[in-house]
Amino acid sequence: MDLKLFFAVFVGKLISFLIKSTGGGATAAPGLYALKIDPNLIQKLSRKIPNGSILISGTNGKTTTSRLAFDILSSKYKIIHNRQGSNLLRGIASTLIKHSSLNGSINARTAIWEVDEAVLPQALEVTAAKHIVLLNLFRDQLDRYGEVDSIRNKWQKALKRLPQSSTLILNADDPGISILKNYFKGKTIFFGVSDDKTDLPKVDEVGDITHCLNCGSSLIFKTTLSAHLGKYFCSKCSFKRPNPQISASKLKFKSDFSTKLYLSIDDKRSTIHYSLPGLYNVYNVLAATALGNSLKVNSSNILSTIKNFSAAFGRFQKIEINDKNIFIFLIKNPTGANEVLRAISILPRFHLLAALNDNFADGKDVSWIWDTNWEILKNKTKNVWVGGTRRWDLAIRLKYAGIRLSKKNIYKEGIYSIKASLAQLNNKDTLVILPTYTALLTLQKSLTSMEKGITKWQNQ
Repeated sequence: MDLKLFFAVFVGKLISFLIKSTGGGATAAPGLYALKIDPNLIQKLSRKIPNGSILISGTNGKTTTSRLAFDILSSKYKIIHNRQGSNLLRGIASTLIKHSSLNGSINARTAIWEVDEAVLPQALEVTAAKHIVLLNLFRDQLDRYGEVDSIRNKWQKALKRLPQSSTLILNADDPGISILKNYFKGKTIFFGVSDDKTDLPKVDEVGDITHCLNCGSSLIFKTTLSAHLGKYFCSKCSFKRPNPQISASKLKFKSDFSTKLYLSIDDKRSTIHYSLPGLYNVYNVLAATALGNSLKVNSSNILSTIKNFSAAFGRFQKIEINDKNIFIFLIKNPTGANEVLRAISILPRFHLLAALNDNFADGKDVSWIWDTNWEILKNKTKNVWVGGTRRWDLAIRLKYAGIRLSKKNIYKEGIYSIKASLAQLNNKDTLVILPTYTALLTLQKSLTSMEKGITKWQNQ
């Protein structure tokens, strides 16, 4: 018996029990302390999962894609998954401990890990990765991650070390992702959007890639769908957007925040209508579909799962309180925020509550709000409120965007003032809430305390 592993798992389970018995949520602490006892815990337990692990990473969409992938694959496999979103190594360790016996056996065929971009190289080394899904790379938390090129270079080195038996699933529309095929010796599958344009409003995008990542020459975009996502080719060398095996076309975004499209799986096309908004969720659907198809899940099961899927709290959520509609969207970087703003701009006039925090989990650098196209909301909003630790920064940004904002609507309490905002709405009014990550957690607590007044709580 491996005594070090036994003791680490025992301590992790004990910490989890103690935290839960006091009403807390044990998502990271058990793994954090267990890894101090046995730093090789993840590697040891991962080897006991017969079909290995699936790693999903990217700047935007990894939580939704991971959850959708779990739902798709659960129709065929017994899976463990860090579903609560703790996507550092300690979160992976906590999930393994939860599903492990004291002697280290795990009752599952495979594992799905949502992985933080900066942690992906380490996670690839220790999780026995068999499938790796890479969604996108955008500018995000520059104080923590650095420039996009820095993250990509680390990914390239890590992918080179993977065995040929692994499978890589890549976003064909992101040149910074599709180029990673050149650093991998196994099978590669691509997904992407076939349309040349969408019916969403245009915004001034922030593209992080303007030159070929192969030779440095100008990169020419025939189509730009979002930021630097689209159809592209190098002006000098052979680098270009690859043809995706999994694709979407004829995208239609509806005012009820549902989406209709044609989904093509290995040239077989099906119509699908699901309850998720925006272009960004199209890519999440495509990535999860590519993974399910690679692992031989029946296409009819894939389609039915997508139709019935509910996103994680705050990624997109609809709540009805006393005949007032509330929509919640997490925002955290310019590209993701721009896609959310495009999605909500199709609504009739609405009330807006935005909360900007700069806690560690949000990123201390909030300069991204100046790269976000708030101007698209001009003349779309009724009342506007802002909160959070950096509420004045956001208020100034909205002023420059031409959005009217009264000083009395800048809350000292930040997101805690959702009750005050609701009090100023009429019946059937719509309130859109745009929080950053830690503001979203506070919002969740506020809504839980108001649960008696909630008549409909729908994770869309």
